[in-house]
Amino acid sequence: MAMNVAKKKFEEMVHNIAAQVVESLPPDLRADAVKVILEVADKPSPDQLDEEDEDGDDLLGLYEGVPLVERHPDDVILEPDCITLFRIALMEMCDDEKELREEIRATIIHELGHYFGFDEDDLEKRGWG
Repeated sequence: MAMNVAKKKFEEMVHNIAAQVVESLPPDLRADAVKVILEVADKPSPDQLDEEDEDGDDLLGLYEGVPLVERHPDDVILEPDCITLFRIALMEMCDDEKELREEIRATIIHELGHYFGFDEDDLEKRGWG
């Protein structure tokens, strides 16, 4: 049974959990992670979807930006790195607030992994899939 959490409460949960995740990182990774913008949306926008996923109903989070490992010293980054968590998909997969908090945490870690340059296979191997 899907749960329902008001948008404001959900956003507070996301930001509190993200702060805990970032705080748990080693100092060098923490310094980079705090630069990522964290947003919450009900569902992905059309621009955030790829061809395979027409509606994005099962997309929990999305990292948008240039992963750190792909950057060069002379690169000009025009858009800030951003992680968006999708409230409806996360709520629909959880039965209670404890489970929702765990999924939010896992999604933040997963998307930060993309920011640090890990692909889906790397994340699976590390247990962040």
